[in-house]
Amino acid sequence: MYINQAFMDDRSPIELQFMRTCIDKLIYDKVTTEVTNYDNLKDTVCDCPHCHSKNYKKNGFNPKHRQKYRCKDCGAVFMATTGTFFSHSPAKFLTWVEFMACELNGQTLEQESLAIEKPVHTCFNMRHKLYSAAGRKLKEQLSGQVELDATYTKINLKGTRKEDMPRISKKRGKHKTSLVSKELAGISHHKVCIVTAIDEHDNILYRVAGQGPESQATFKQYASHFENGSTVISDSRQSICNFAEHHGLISEPIPVIGGRQVFTTAKGNSLGDCNELHTELKSLMRRAHGISTKHLQGYIDWLVFKKQLKYMIELKKRRSTTYMGLMRQPSSVNAADICKQKMPIDLYRAYGEYHYGIFSPKRLSN
Repeated sequence: MYINQAFMDDRSPIELQFMRTCIDKLIYDKVTTEVTNYDNLKDTVCDCPHCHSKNYKKNGFNPKHRQKYRCKDCGAVFMATTGTFFSHSPAKFLTWVEFMACELNGQTLEQESLAIEKPVHTCFNMRHKLYSAAGRKLKEQLSGQVELDATYTKINLKGTRKEDMPRISKKRGKHKTSLVSKELAGISHHKVCIVTAIDEHDNILYRVAGQGPESQATFKQYASHFENGSTVISDSRQSICNFAEHHGLISEPIPVIGGRQVFTTAKGNSLGDCNELHTELKSLMRRAHGISTKHLQGYIDWLVFKKQLKYMIELKKRRSTTYMGLMRQPSSVNAADICKQKMPIDLYRAYGEYHYGIFSPKRLSN
């Protein structure tokens, strides 16, 4: 029987109550701590995760009696979870659902570890698998009126081994600066540039774009994300105005008027939504006591994912919506991939001048 809204509308209150009782019992019987993510995915196989061919056949079972398939075109053997968000993850269904609830509530790794009864390093790996899948889910095509700005943060080498440092490790609190550890004042090559754009439909582009002051080239790398003819609302920076002019976009800058603070364009538009995103990111960094630059994009993607979820889904449905929305996302991130995440910036450009650590003459000559 196919149940739709019309079917539900035709039911009497007592029939609906009876259906709810039956569903509650079914949930109690079927949703147990032993349910795996494979149980949710086994009926969703529609193509080969490697070549996306629909020409495949059943190919026996694995030791856990899970159905295997073989692609007739590329010859790959796969299962329902292969290439999905749950690849390389032994955590079961209820564990992931509880973990997602913790992440949606902004809990720390230690709090998540207590909630799902897993080690902190397991929670760390689960977090980055979740962030990776969420990033793939985001739609970053912008149209109409688009607010465009950039913000900056310091390079953070949190988690880097001592032997892989390009500068002296910084100590917390007040300390004397060193020629091979001090940060340069202002916007310099010691700062990470983050491009922010949000349109009138709440589509968001929030990317780590490199380092140092933004230029026309900084924004040019995201030109394909802007629909032709869109209006770009920005401050009066020449780099953004030039970017808009050279890519078929209408520039609407906030004017600079001597002796006055102006926060809106001539048409009354502002950068309020971009500034809100910047504030949320800075707040997240404070709560996390700093975010490693190599993992920064993942945290940004999760921030955007949660923000867009709030726009569309009521609170009590967000946990299950997150699970259903991400469970088929193509992702095969494992613990080794997380640890070997590449820096989105050029560390040599930032710290090569210090000739320290990995950029010392001795290391560079090897």
